[in-house]
Amino acid sequence: MNGGGKEYALALFSIMLESEHHDDIYNDIELVDAVFKENPEYIEYLINPSIPKSERVGDLRRVFEDKVCEPVFSFLNVIFEHRDMYVLISAIDEFRSMYENYMSIADAVITSAVELTDDEKHRLERKLTDVTGKKIKASYVIDKSIIGGVSIAVDGKNYDRS
Repeated sequence: MNGGGKEYALALFSIMLESEHHDDIYNDIELVDAVFKENPEYIEYLINPSIPKSERVGDLRRVFEDKVCEPVFSFLNVIFEHRDMYVLISAIDEFRSMYENYMSIADAVITSAVELTDDEKHRLERKLTDVTGKKIKASYVIDKSIIGGVSIAVDGKNYDRS
């Protein structure tokens, strides 16, 4: 058994680099992540030895085989066959980090006292892209305790404009 998900993430990332379908693989991994996060009991089901393996494999195929690209389905299948489903979420997180670093994507958490308009969001994201040199993946938080302005955290670095 594997001690963590990094090796699986690295294997999928290597396959992604050899393919022309970077975004497809990333988007499919995000879909898998959402399924397992919305249904955490599904991992427990897949690792339950009292359920016949053929039934669990069939269910994994039914849920994912026609919904994700072949590299992502193979990734899931290898983790399942190695009885490492418990590291799936960490493997997905590791892959996401590798992908976002490779694609120069930065996570930004933008906190403001009021809802920002779409135009304000767009201008702010464009400015952050100019400052960081990275594509910004922004999430927005409203915090009424902020008197005015915004507080921004990009990849863990804080920029307080409140």
